[in-house]
Amino acid sequence: MTTDLVTYYGQTPTIDQLVDKYGVYLEKLDRETKLMLRMALATYIFTLEKDSSTKHTVAEALEDALSNLGLLVSYPLYKNLFEDVCSVLNGLTTLEAETLLEALQHQIRWGNARQAVN
Repeated sequence: MTTDLVTYYGQTPTIDQLVDKYGVYLEKLDRETKLMLRMALATYIFTLEKDSSTKHTVAEALEDALSNLGLLVSYPLYKNLFEDVCSVLNGLTTLEAETLLEALQHQIRWGNARQAVN
């Protein structure tokens, strides 16, 4: 199946911004960044589900996820995701976050970010 793996699931102005910046398959993001983004988005959705009145951002969700897991991440990777990617996602809705999660999952498992196995 050859489809745009982000907009195949849903297309909004926020997702369009992400696609414009990182490519229709988010190909400008490496596997590690996509894995961290997936973790941040899952934390973001969970936080909003617990309290829909919160003004939590994807960047804050990333910080929460990393600190709760006690993960040490290289500064350039964190800086790229935190400053560049998360800034595009300000005001993301739960539906948009779930849309991106589906696209990222597909890319990580089957697409351009899958792990090479020998």
